[in-house]
Amino acid sequence: MNTTFRSETLHSWDIYAQQLFHHGHGQAIWLPDPDPTAREVQIGDVGWMREGTFLQLFNAMKSEDKQPVLYGVPEEYTPFDPPNLIVSGPQERILQRFLYSRTVREVDVSSGASAGAPLPIPTVSGGASFNFKCGADVGAFLVFSPKSYSMDIESKRHVVNYIRANFTHWLAFADKFGLEKKDQDLFFVCGTTKTSRWARAAFRGQYKKKQGTITADFSSAAGLNLSVSISNQSLPTSSYGAGPTRRARSPTLSTVVSASGSPDAEGADEPIDQCIFIHYYKVKRRIWGNKVMKAAAGPHDLPSPDPDEGSVDPVAEDDSGSDDEGRSQEYFDPVNELLDYILENSEASIAIASDRDLYALFKDQEFPDDITAALYELQPSVELDEHGVGTVSAAIDFSKKTTADEPDPADVPQETPADPSAHPQQGADGPSRPESPTHVGDDEESLRKIITYGAPTSIHDGSVTALTYSADGKYAASGSEDTTIILWDVPTNNALHKLSGHCDTVSSLAFSRDNEYLASGSNDEKVILWRVQDGQEDRRLSPGVPIHTVAYTPDGSKLIAGAYNGSLIIWETEGYQQLRVITKHLAVITFIVFSPDGRLMATGGTESDCYIWDLETLGQGEPKSVLQGHKGMVCSAAFSPDRNRIVTASDDGSARVWKTETGEALVILHEHTGPVWTVAFSPDGKRVASGSSDSTVKVCDSFSGERIFSLDGHDSMINAVQFSPGGQFIASAASDNTVRLWNAADGSCVATFNEHSDNVTTVLFSPTDGTLVSGSHDGTVRIRPLMTI
Repeated sequence: MNTTFRSETLHSWDIYAQQLFHHGHGQAIWLPDPDPTAREVQIGDVGWMREGTFLQLFNAMKSEDKQPVLYGVPEEYTPFDPPNLIVSGPQERILQRFLYSRTVREVDVSSGASAGAPLPIPTVSGGASFNFKCGADVGAFLVFSPKSYSMDIESKRHVVNYIRANFTHWLAFADKFGLEKKDQDLFFVCGTTKTSRWARAAFRGQYKKKQGTITADFSSAAGLNLSVSISNQSLPTSSYGAGPTRRARSPTLSTVVSASGSPDAEGADEPIDQCIFIHYYKVKRRIWGNKVMKAAAGPHDLPSPDPDEGSVDPVAEDDSGSDDEGRSQEYFDPVNELLDYILENSEASIAIASDRDLYALFKDQEFPDDITAALYELQPSVELDEHGVGTVSAAIDFSKKTTADEPDPADVPQETPADPSAHPQQGADGPSRPESPTHVGDDEESLRKIITYGAPTSIHDGSVTALTYSADGKYAASGSEDTTIILWDVPTNNALHKLSGHCDTVSSLAFSRDNEYLASGSNDEKVILWRVQDGQEDRRLSPGVPIHTVAYTPDGSKLIAGAYNGSLIIWETEGYQQLRVITKHLAVITFIVFSPDGRLMATGGTESDCYIWDLETLGQGEPKSVLQGHKGMVCSAAFSPDRNRIVTASDDGSARVWKTETGEALVILHEHTGPVWTVAFSPDGKRVASGSSDSTVKVCDSFSGERIFSLDGHDSMINAVQFSPGGQFIASAASDNTVRLWNAADGSCVATFNEHSDNVTTVLFSPTDGTLVSGSHDGTVRIRPLMTI
């Protein structure tokens, strides 16, 4: 089943989009000028493509009274504004300002560069020209000036949940205006790349092996000028263009480019309102009817048709005007092929996919021309949530920048498929594939087992905000901003119970020592005790303030909660009567940790002091010692195995080792270039590990402070770090969507886990050293057995 476009059937805007898609920037917009009936393209826009132009229907991130177009909003409209939404930018991601298709082979540049050198990067003034050779009958070019800036919504799970809940209203809204759009006609824009001036061209004809010339003039104040000729014949005017040709009524990005070429909100030279690329999500629902189902399961395994939904067969909708393979598309868009793959290889009732999913799936190989064939060769797993939504698991990289280093044109596949035996990436056993979602050397059986065990059986509808193990490692529990809790059976990786009772984010979880109860704290000013055996609510405690953290004392005699107002609330566990409220802290308490022998407790949070408590005298309300010296908030803390020392992390960029008896600072570590968010002691007490915003983990001698090694490999901030109970491994979780497992002896990376599609906020080893669990903003929990590594 191949839906790859045949060049003879494409318009210029389709050739343009198809030929530039491999660069990784999304759908190339043929006419970047803002829609004159609306404003410039923005993240959150819902709309459709027409002749290479993106047309807005409404913006899902704006209230009804601030819509960029005059259509209004769909029924039951709720703006897309989830908590913890991550939006990056504007930032410069495309460092090469001259983009071209893989079918273009450079021969000679006017500046005197040698054949095969990268194309020249134009400046705001002046011009450039070069000769090229066509490697196929089609090709495309884009040049922009002076720079481009990108913005992206990075929270994939938030977007998927919002689309799932609202998509039918979007279609009904489009029908209201007689647009008659099918599912996959609507785009949700999750990323934009904009510039000030541009010129672009696309060609199609008998051009293979012929030479051409491009001349670009960047001196015009109104825009760029581009002319293209092949075999001494100029392309028709319909094949190229330059702009801007019109301006939006009121630009909405950082809005202007200063003389230096950087965004400048003060000096107005050139608005940055020309949208040259968009990243986007699309939807396709499973359509029921009389035709044979094209899904992995047979019709008897799928829900019965619902006539109220107006459903037909998933492929039948495309029958009108289809090609000889039963498919059709009105414009180039490989995401449609990914949607079909999801429906055909799962029991999903609705598929949601993004162009970024495709880039992530094929990130370690040349982007394929035949998407469908490549998907079936790669066979990515389809994740199915409890709502029947199917998505592919892919680790999206939002930090990638494109430089001027283009692939060698000699390696570019031609319009006619090359001999497989000559493919540059193919080995003796067949074509090379992208790195597995979990990479652990060459042991394929180990990879398979880890992926199987790591797949979630259930997911939250929001970020995972709390994660914990029971003392015996038999159970795990996860809490979310969706207000629910999932109780997991660790040996089988099954979700035992989904607990609902809170009406706000679940901020913390703790198992009682005997595994009888699970305590949950929430922003809703409640602590709920759940029976682990049956998942039922046992009782509610009402401290009267939002709770950030809860913990049982190691002896099981007390339950302690840390509140947003800085108070510590203590209950005895015989009948859960409140014993005392301690008010030493002045701000939110973000952590409560205990020494291994259960005698000491440390508390800290958004102030610069950390308190050490003797649990035998806790009722008196006075700390044993106060750790003072950090210049910023204390983010986390960990006791040494002998309880005589404690290490703290702070956003002042330091980690400190203290004497617990007196509060004396023994070692001050300034190893990082950014805030330090997380720290851990090794089981033998000889080393401390610290994780920072600088994307590194530093391992230091806990007595001398000397650095032993740096764990480098993450591409974003480190959110959690922990030694395994046996001391063999160090685990780190980061905002680059990955978990890494390191050899604690030499600092080598043992495994990289890429299953998450959003920031990984927590990683924990089980107390028995048997499994590794992580939670993410994508709503998933991954439990992995360590015996396979």
